[in-house]
Amino acid sequence: MLIKNQKKLLLLALCTILVTGFLATSLLSFFVSISYLRDQIASSSLPLTSDNIYSEIQRDIIKPIYISSAMAHNSFLRDWALGGETDLETIRVFLSEIKESYGALTSFYVSEETRNYYYPDGILKQVSANETRDTWYFRVREMEADYELNVDPDMANKDAMTIFINHRVYDYEGRYIGATGIGLAMHSALDIVRRYQDQFDSAVYFISPEGEIVLRSDQNAEKEYTLYNDPVLSDIASEVLASKERPLSCNIEGERLFVNSRFIPELNWFLLVTQGESETVAHTYKTLIINLALCALIILVVIVLTALVINAYQKVLRLQQEELLENHQQLEAEKAALSTALKDVKQLTGLLPICASCKKIRDDQGYWQQIEKYVQEHSDANFTHGICPECQERLYPDVDIS
Repeated sequence: MLIKNQKKLLLLALCTILVTGFLATSLLSFFVSISYLRDQIASSSLPLTSDNIYSEIQRDIIKPIYISSAMAHNSFLRDWALGGETDLETIRVFLSEIKESYGALTSFYVSEETRNYYYPDGILKQVSANETRDTWYFRVREMEADYELNVDPDMANKDAMTIFINHRVYDYEGRYIGATGIGLAMHSALDIVRRYQDQFDSAVYFISPEGEIVLRSDQNAEKEYTLYNDPVLSDIASEVLASKERPLSCNIEGERLFVNSRFIPELNWFLLVTQGESETVAHTYKTLIINLALCALIILVVIVLTALVINAYQKVLRLQQEELLENHQQLEAEKAALSTALKDVKQLTGLLPICASCKKIRDDQGYWQQIEKYVQEHSDANFTHGICPECQERLYPDVDIS
């Protein structure tokens, strides 16, 4: 029983040491890996993704700005406007060619002289300072920058939400004579940013300097959000708008969200690229589970092998103990037999008074006895008569008894 208890204690101690060691090593490696991955996302991966998306933006979204700029500096458009805007078909064909050539939803020119709104099908309307939907034109008329991006419903396309690139047009002396540009369908722009999300595995936001979320890759455009009421980005809204470019992070439902913000002057928008750590560290969690499973297997093998070795050792000890016990029992039997034999042996000890003449012995009671009788009484020895050579020679010289 004692050996079994010791065996259990040994196996329990060994299991505890192995589990503690493997668990501590695996968890330490896991947390070090998580920390490293977080640093990599914040300092390398996400900024690189932001740079790649910015390169894509230059191709997909900034290109319409260059088209609007080319329209504003087009000598035909300026000559036609300065010539009195007499040939409607000419401007209609011009705007239609721009629209078709560059795949725009619409193209337009608004004259400062007549306030006519020209588009590929002719004249849409006349803009008015009293019309809410025309406030964009009077804003462009007074702004200092040459162009702006604006999200508005497009009357010419059933009020579809459209990203307009509005560019100021000047005559050859630098006087303002109208506004021109093109419109991109919002769903096309959403397709672009969603493609960014799929391609770079990151959510993409375009934010106006006022904090309005103009475009986002993970939600429908019809839902209006600002940075300040967005459930994901509200905590870092002020930090985003306060700096032209910076890495940020926030916690969303226990998960860390990494954010890279940069201002795109061509669009006058902030580009936000966000990436959660869950997908990035999923591989690390999987590796941890695999490590723990392997550790459990190793511990099981070690415990089984240790138990087998202990059992074999205990078997050897048991055989040795049985052999020792058998030898001990044999010795005990021999000892008992010897003790029994010794009890049957009568020993003559001490000083025996013996007559110097007749050789009688005095016993303990003071009687004199023949030596033969005394020895017989005090031992198991018996006597038989014979004659020694000396006595034969003396008593029977003539008899040969050999």
